[in-house]
Order: sequence, then structure tokens, then C-alpha cells
Amino acid sequence: MHLRIAHNVVFRELAGESVLLNLETGTYFGLDAVGTRVWNLIAEQGSTSSAIDTLLAEYDVDAPRIEKDVTALIDRLLAKRLLTTDAEQTPPVR
Repeated sequence: MHLRIAHNVVFRELAGESVLLNLETGTYFGLDAVGTRVWNLIAEQGSTSSAIDTLLAEYDVDAPRIEKDVTALIDRLLAKRLLTTDAEQTPPVR
């Protein structure tokens, strides 16, 4: 699945954790250090599978667990309209 950060989302990182704000809905969402790493990988790569592959190389966790956790986080971010799969409607992440 190709992902993009929604155009109306502001991201701020502090000490490895981060907060996301959807300016359209006013929804805040906090990420711990691992969630922040997933967010940055999605911003860089735009791919769930690439993010999972990178995390498998960085963390000592089995593949099913990483896949489950990353998929759950991405589902929550999509539901809160912080990520989108619609590349036509959002500008590229810089």
C-alpha cells in the first residue's frame, strides 16, 4: 500500500517522541519512539512493506509481531486522516 502524509497534518518531534495534528479536524495524536520511527519511515518511503523491512533490520522482534503492530498503527493513522492512500490528492512529503 502506498501511503502519504495528509497535506493538513503538522508533525513535531521532541526527544524521540512526537505529536501529530490534523489541522482540518483538530485531532491530536501522540507517538512513542517506535511510532515516531514508523511515521518517519512512511514519510521517507511511503510503503508499509518497506517500513516493516527496515524495522525488522533495526529491532529484535519477529516478523508477525512487527507486521501486526505496524498495520494497526497505520490503520489508526488512516482512520484519523493523518495518513492517506490517495497520492493524487496530497502533495509529496518533503
